[in-house]
Amino acid sequence: MIVLRLIGLLLIVLALMLLGADLVSTLEKNGDIIIRSLDQILMLLGIDAVPWFERSIGPQFARVLAVVFSWPGWAVLGLPGALLGMFAAAPRGRRSRRLPPPKP
Repeated sequence: MIVLRLIGLLLIVLALMLLGADLVSTLEKNGDIIIRSLDQILMLLGIDAVPWFERSIGPQFARVLAVVFSWPGWAVLGLPGALLGMFAAAPRGRRSRRLPPPKP
């Protein structure tokens, strides 16, 4: 469970970094709102994800993933990170039992 928490935390940190980069870009453009999609961020790194999706999983699913990658990068990474963090932090069964009351 610790690994899931760390992965969730990493995704949340990356999402906050992307949100901060969008905020700085917005301030640099004198108030014109700049929101980069995950596809644009990957293109800045030299990675074109859509052709790779088409080769790996077929054109039907590649269109769905292309739509998801067109959403804001901070949302695509932050929402799964938050959900993963909440899932990993949820108490399980008897693991969180109460201590007996102290004796008088």
